[in-house]
Amino acid sequence: MVLPCVHMLKLKSTSKELAFTGSTQIGRTVLNLAAKSNLKPVTLELGGKSPFIICKDADIDKAVEVAHFALFFNQGQCCNAGSRTFVHESVYDEFVEKAKARAMKRVVGDPFKPGVEQGPHIDTKQFEKIRTYIKSGIESGATLECGGERHGSRGFFIQPTVFSNVQVILLLLLE
Repeated sequence: MVLPCVHMLKLKSTSKELAFTGSTQIGRTVLNLAAKSNLKPVTLELGGKSPFIICKDADIDKAVEVAHFALFFNQGQCCNAGSRTFVHESVYDEFVEKAKARAMKRVVGDPFKPGVEQGPHIDTKQFEKIRTYIKSGIESGATLECGGERHGSRGFFIQPTVFSNVQVILLLLLE
């Protein structure tokens, strides 16, 4: 679905440049509209998966903090979210345990309140999409270490979720 504000771009010929982060579908529309206006330069960040790699000599405590920031920043709703974490087998178990503990300590709620680390997802569609990924991970045999459920009874909040033993072919890893 193209938001009405995207169509306003074709009317704003005074804009000199446009940057957009989002889906490939909307990115195509943005590019097309920009071309029809004044051929303004466009920068697009569309979809994709950003791997986060933990080497065997990593400081695991720091790696857990950075991995959590990379994934949970903006509830993971940004094009460069570190949503796939690859961990060297020699530190895998330690990393998983510490990542699970850190996720369980994350404060979920109103992002405008001090101390809150994770807010809601943008809308019902995104909320349900994430729940579908979680369900797919469980059904495909990945280990749900923590989270995976709705947080609270209102809004689009999901508990911080950590999976382990994810196979490369899982939708959870590819999407």
